[in-house]
Amino acid sequence: MISDQFWTGQDGQILTVKNKDDRTVSLTLAFWSRHPAELDFLKAHLAELKFTERSSLARIGIEMIVHGAPRIEGSRLELDAEAFIYDPSFPNASYWKKLLRSGAPVGRLFYAPASAKLATGDIWDAIKDNRIKLPNTISIDRLGRVFLTPHQVSYTLNAKLQRANFERIVSGNAGRSYLDRVQVRHDASPLTIPPHSGILTSCSMYLKEHFVVLNQGEGNFGIHTSAVLLDPLKTFGTNIMLEIYNSGDQPVVNPVVSLDLYRAPVTSDPEMKTLAKRRQRLLSSATDIYKSLEQHPPRDVTEARPRTKITVRGQSATMENRSIFVRASDDFKKLLDPDTTPVGNRTMIQSLDAGPEGADTLLVDYFPDLLEHMELITRLGDLKLKRIVFRKASRTHGYFLSSNAHARLDTFDALGIQIYWYDETTKDIYLHTYKKDHGFFVREEFARKFQETTILAFYGSAVGLEPADTARISSLVDKLTTFIGPNLGVLTGGGGGVMRLATDQARGKGALTGACFLELEAQPPELGVDFFNTFQETSRHFRQKWFEAADFCIFNVGGVGTLEEIGIELCNLKLGIRPRVPYVFFNAKFWNDLRKQVQHMIRTKRSPAWMADYILFTDDPDEVVSFYRKKLQVL
Repeated sequence: MISDQFWTGQDGQILTVKNKDDRTVSLTLAFWSRHPAELDFLKAHLAELKFTERSSLARIGIEMIVHGAPRIEGSRLELDAEAFIYDPSFPNASYWKKLLRSGAPVGRLFYAPASAKLATGDIWDAIKDNRIKLPNTISIDRLGRVFLTPHQVSYTLNAKLQRANFERIVSGNAGRSYLDRVQVRHDASPLTIPPHSGILTSCSMYLKEHFVVLNQGEGNFGIHTSAVLLDPLKTFGTNIMLEIYNSGDQPVVNPVVSLDLYRAPVTSDPEMKTLAKRRQRLLSSATDIYKSLEQHPPRDVTEARPRTKITVRGQSATMENRSIFVRASDDFKKLLDPDTTPVGNRTMIQSLDAGPEGADTLLVDYFPDLLEHMELITRLGDLKLKRIVFRKASRTHGYFLSSNAHARLDTFDALGIQIYWYDETTKDIYLHTYKKDHGFFVREEFARKFQETTILAFYGSAVGLEPADTARISSLVDKLTTFIGPNLGVLTGGGGGVMRLATDQARGKGALTGACFLELEAQPPELGVDFFNTFQETSRHFRQKWFEAADFCIFNVGGVGTLEEIGIELCNLKLGIRPRVPYVFFNAKFWNDLRKQVQHMIRTKRSPAWMADYILFTDDPDEVVSFYRKKLQVL
């Protein structure tokens, strides 16, 4: 633990709840360290630790005021607090106290050393270098304090929400994304907070390398709730919520929020090199093991004994799937002695049952199907399984995963089991890594960079482009790379035409490249990207959800496939699945009829009028950048 770096803890919990008076309850909050060294660090900095409330609690009107510093109680920290509801008009006002129960997640402790705080010059340099994007309404004083005015919008909680909905929010089962969908947006100019009430409003902010700590204020412009910490990566978009309440007898008009910026701990290059070396060792071991499995017969053991004994359409977990269950720390050269035969097992469940004590790594030929998955789950309590390595996505579809296989990947992630794809086509090994709840396969040392990257989804036809289109798209990638900053990625369908051009241009700029490969005879996947996933042909619409990992959409010249994707994305914008961000149709002449159709739908009230504000039809890369600045409301 380094005392000059910003630190955040794990979510704490409510330990005790006691009613204080009609308006307030007294709480004891508990926090645990991740390891003994962290606990020692916390003991040494008790007086400097700060508390930040869960934003989901603040957004339903619950405010928490802490009293004093945390104290050590055995292996945990405890903190006293009082909670109240800051606006009695919220729909949960009549029963909010009953929502707060022992064990409910409540927020985190954090440590913000002065040495990590950015000075005015540092902030301005980060903005100019596109390493951070702050609202275009900011002012920065000479002490490094940033002042901003929120968007001219307010949000109210949907009056139809029931107590069960609020219980899900407080328990942590429904978080910020759920609130984004159920809250109601209102234009508000000027933005006003009446006496003894509060508002939910928002601002635009894109953090990659910094923490933001909001100052609650003295009350002159209202008081920001104790949900004061904004994290890098999570704080990314045009809908960063602010919860401000007015405890005075006079209204507040156009509230101002102040904040401080702190450097996030930097992931060092040596760590990246360590991960690269670990991947290379795993790649080398996997290559040797799979080669040995091919060259040697399986062990002659008793027949596979499934625990679930389920057969579906003549298939069961006893189907052949050459496997071996090993300890990652073992000497694989001894294990794979060419004079030692046989090697591994015929089925996955035989390998699990025959694994040595402490085995933690399962290598299989095929990614476990549903029946094998059930067998594996039944054995987890008896295993120390940490990772699964597979080399073929499907028995029937080769390189392409089914929608059910993607669900099993999600289950493994929830269980803390790492999944690696030993891809014989590219001769490399990839870790399944999540971004915005959608998994992609990426080289392990690039997993963090992938999660930090701003991704542009480039849509368009696999058919070759006209020279003028090629020049325009090349220029657009160049200008967007400059505008967005160093961490940029491009996501496509992995084919030719527009997709190949965008990928090549991004790669030339040092950006990450990605693809959602679809099983199509007419469009074989163009491999060699930095992050990818694969989908069987029947999962075409399912695949589209993976494009939600992208932050922005660019629609280029395309055919009916692109038109289908446009329909889904525009519907995502309307429904709030994707936030209100710019949608660019690049090649105004080609998309002119679509523009007329969208305008007609808005005139006939078949689409919301506000959608027109977020759609641009243009041929000019500079106009795209200007449109981004305007709609994102950032410098």
